[in-house]
Amino acid sequence: MATSSITHNFVISNPNSVKLFVAAIDKADRDRTPKQTLPGRQLTNPQEILALMSKRKKQILEY
Repeated sequence: MATSSITHNFVISNPNSVKLFVAAIDKADRDRTPKQTLPGRQLTNPQEILALMSKRKKQILEY
């Protein structure tokens, strides 16, 4: 969890409350939204990138 998301100071003196607070933070850390996988691939070959950009430029000019 990012520390910048904590906007208040908490003072917890009851040991049982401390355990519940820590458990809640741990649960929130585990219950994250899974990352979405998007279709596609990463282009690393300069010729492929140039071909894709040329194709895109042609499409833009046609409109």
